[in-house]
Amino acid sequence: MKFKTGTPLDKLLDGGIDSDSVTNIYGPAGSGKTNICMLAARENFRNGEKTLYIDTESNFSFERARQIEPKFDEFMKSILLKNVYTWNDQREVVKSISDVENISLIIVDSLVALYRMEIDDENYQSINKQLSTQYSILAKLARNLKIPVLVTNQVYSSEGKIEMTSRLISKYWPKTIIELKRTHGDNNRVAIIRKHRSLPEGRFVEFEITSSGLKEIGKFKLF
Repeated sequence: MKFKTGTPLDKLLDGGIDSDSVTNIYGPAGSGKTNICMLAARENFRNGEKTLYIDTESNFSFERARQIEPKFDEFMKSILLKNVYTWNDQREVVKSISDVENISLIIVDSLVALYRMEIDDENYQSINKQLSTQYSILAKLARNLKIPVLVTNQVYSSEGKIEMTSRLISKYWPKTIIELKRTHGDNNRVAIIRKHRSLPEGRFVEFEITSSGLKEIGKFKLF
């Protein structure tokens, strides 16, 4: 089953993100990750459903929410917004998700921001285990409840190559991985499939960030 996000990703993914697994969207700051999260929450609201939205970077913009959804007050009532400021708080919030009732979409933006601040040369084994546990919880919830889980991930440069933060862990757990990149023009971006259960890697769609959402600016193809 597919969940429509109300973005060009729906066409790229043949109908939307999978409703029984974790979808990971990664890219540099300003590439459109939070826009996709907020538009997915808007689509869920328009379906008459509620969203659990875990914000670890204070990126959720009320001004942007007003831009993308005229029924702003009703939209915000459909979102259980959890602002998280420490890694330990994030761990506790993720562990308690199963206690939250009547949600049909889980968003974590970003799953690794606080992880990056916490990890060091001495604790990396335990912190990586904790991140893997969070992914495991999210994947189990998606599978058992048949609801989509959307997480975002940051990037870093290694020997001239762009990699996801927590590369191995973040590649293992999600069934779908989408990379976002800036292209020509201030508001133009590209979304590229990097992992999927049934669609080819390298397939991509270009889009533009507009005042009301995201607009496709080209047919999907292989990158």
